[in-house]
Amino acid sequence: MIDIKKKRAIWYIYAPVAAALFYSACHIQLNVSPFFNADYTIFLLLAVLVGLFPIKTEDSILFLVNGISLPVLVIYGLVPEMIVSSIAIVFLMIRSDIKLDQLYRYPLNLLMFHFLSILAAGVYYLTILLSDQLISIVAELLALTMYMLAHILFNQIAIYIIDKYFYGNSNIQIIDENLIFSLYITIFVVPLSFILIYLYETTGSIGIIIGALPFVSVTIWTNSYYKSKMNNKYLRKMNQLTQELNAKKNRESIIDMFIHALLEIFPADALSYFSVENEETIQREKVIVGKGNVSDKKEIFKLSKQSILKRAISSNKIISHADAKEWKEYCINDLSYEAESAIVIPIKLLERNQGVILITHKTRSMYDEMIVSLVEVFHKYFSIALDNAYHYEQLEESVAKDYLTDLPNLKGLSKYLQLLKEDSVDQLSLIVLDLDRFKKVNDTHGHPAGNEILKSLAKRLRDNLNEDIYIARFGGEEFIILLPNYSQEFAEAMAEEIRQLIKNTSFEISNSMKTNSNERIFVTASLGLATSTNESDEFEELINLADRAMYIGSKQNGRNKVTVAQKGS
Repeated sequence: MIDIKKKRAIWYIYAPVAAALFYSACHIQLNVSPFFNADYTIFLLLAVLVGLFPIKTEDSILFLVNGISLPVLVIYGLVPEMIVSSIAIVFLMIRSDIKLDQLYRYPLNLLMFHFLSILAAGVYYLTILLSDQLISIVAELLALTMYMLAHILFNQIAIYIIDKYFYGNSNIQIIDENLIFSLYITIFVVPLSFILIYLYETTGSIGIIIGALPFVSVTIWTNSYYKSKMNNKYLRKMNQLTQELNAKKNRESIIDMFIHALLEIFPADALSYFSVENEETIQREKVIVGKGNVSDKKEIFKLSKQSILKRAISSNKIISHADAKEWKEYCINDLSYEAESAIVIPIKLLERNQGVILITHKTRSMYDEMIVSLVEVFHKYFSIALDNAYHYEQLEESVAKDYLTDLPNLKGLSKYLQLLKEDSVDQLSLIVLDLDRFKKVNDTHGHPAGNEILKSLAKRLRDNLNEDIYIARFGGEEFIILLPNYSQEFAEAMAEEIRQLIKNTSFEISNSMKTNSNERIFVTASLGLATSTNESDEFEELINLADRAMYIGSKQNGRNKVTVAQKGS
């Protein structure tokens, strides 16, 4: 936001500075012709058209005012040129539909163009004076070219100074794509201006009209070129990022990549991402303003009935608006920054609302039908990638789980151990548990009864151990219990509790093969414990240590015991 003091200062200084500049112009101009006539009125009308129909680029708006102001300077003088430029910039501001709190942009831009007119005219007059030895037509073309180059360069410097020191934009650059484009356009505008001057001098008023037609053609062609160029750019980026989206297998990373891809591909000043609790309540998760200024939020609020976010969520359709008047008053909670144009993108997974994205731009009518349709196409690819990631995650989860006990299996255990490696836990205790004489249980009561005991044991362990203790089925009747950041003493006490929990509580089995009826039987377990002593200990070595402790220390010494492994034993 611009400081109110800066806005007032612009209004206060405009009148005296503008008066001083016009007074200076009266004494600078070399050629002065009467300009209150019908021909000058035609130039004023052309200035209005130039202001109302600018060239829209991805980042800014350009208009060919120097193509009209230059002939006026040559024919009538500097003051008439300043008036024409002022009329063009005023109508450009009207076309931009400036809001009340931004009215200061009128005097700010007018002052900038008053200075530009004087500086560019000074270069033009100086070139005329220094090239009096050249052929008149060559001297005139050279002066016209120098005027155009000076106008473009001084304009770029002025924009840089205003953006950096008035608006506080540290990312602004003097040399950018718009400057290069303006220099290219000069190649067309200089000869067109020369032709316009020649036609006026030879045919009068009709010459102005005929000479203006090429300017209209250049404006139309340039707008078409820019639109085509931007659309091709969007398509190239979409194609590249769609492939990257499809390569990802994690939903969170896909949503995050989609958010940043939208900012990379399409014009946007800000983006907000909300997770959906229900159709009435959402939570603001992330706000990105400008180039990479990311703020993670956790703000829950209710949506108004007219909110565009609510409408997008309810309809599951992308919604766009060209003007803040159409939507902003219903989005008081939804927005925390300036915005005019808006696109709302719902995120849905398997018929369930997951989230919603709000993209905005400070320029009105920024999102035309082509951009909205490209966003819709990209959104469909994103939705497919999100669904694929969900199914992949479900498949990975099912593959990593033991079908009988619903505990993690070896694959799940391997993944968890990898996470522990990445987290660099300070200490890890590991218990290997094996049921005693379980083959006899299967032979006596049947394998279905043995499966019931394994399922009951898994549930008993989950219900009685802390949530941060990881339990996995190692295979058969063998289980692994991981205790990250637990000391050996605590883990040993925990292992003893588990041993007694198994020994002292019977297991119910249905339809025993031995009696053809329900029975309750007791089983015991042997346990081995190993604890990592430093970061270099490998998890596989820890498992082998605990496994050896369980077999050699517990199984071979009467079973139903807990044995603590000693490294090197």
